Amino acid sequence: MKSTGLCFFGLSTKDLDAFDRVIEFVAKKGKKFHKCSIESAAIIIVNDDSDSMALALQQQQAQIIISISDNDDCVIGDYKIKRPLLITRLMRVLDQASGQNSNSENNKTTETPQVEEAINKPIEKGGFHALIVDDSAAIRKQLELELRETTISADYADCGKVALDKINKTQYDLIFLDIIMPDIYGYEVCKQLRKKENYKRTPVIMLSGKTEPLDEVEGIIAGATTYLLKPVKHEDFQKTLTRISKWLHDYA
Repeated sequence: MKSTGLCFFGLSTKDLDAFDRVIEFVAKKGKKFHKCSIESAAIIIVNDDSDSMALALQQQQAQIIISISDNDDCVIGDYKIKRPLLITRLMRVLDQASGQNSNSENNKTTETPQVEEAINKPIEKGGFHALIVDDSAAIRKQLELELRETTISADYADCGKVALDKINKTQYDLIFLDIIMPDIYGYEVCKQLRKKENYKRTPVIMLSGKTEPLDEVEGIIAGATTYLLKPVKHEDFQKTLTRISKWLHDYA
């Protein structure tokens, strides 16, 4: 597979390290990127400051521009990424940009496919049915209490095997899925779920106490919609549920 050239302007060492990790990781999955001069680059990645932008635009030929910014005010770039530079966010934008030509529209979204279609309509919390999968009784109870603030009903599974059995018998509207379980890891459960036609678009929220960025990447590759760290914080849970509920409102 042909490697896509990347040229960087004005990025910090920390930002460049994040891109290095992405380049290394996606290479294992068969997608190749490499750093190069602007003359041979297909994509220019530039920090959102006037000097870097001016230099990049001055030398730009037909390359796609990805701008990196600390806020939402940047108006230059075919794709825009707001810090912090999450590995999943970088992967999605690089994948999109490498498949587009220089006439791609500005402001491409960087959310996962299940969420990016959502629009800001009022949330209707009634009528949805969730499956909570976690081998920890404490976590299952915590999420049960969180859902009491909504009218979303839930079933529960304490392992991957029980979860798949329930999924085969019941159509759930959303699934909270632990990663580390004693029988089948959540990644594998998610992969099997995504093979089912009636579950290809169902929101899957991965749950894990692991904090390494590549753990989140594995979840996205398996087909997860988003990711929550355990112990789950009330604010994070409700924020994620709000986003997912918007999607369910439009497509359920």
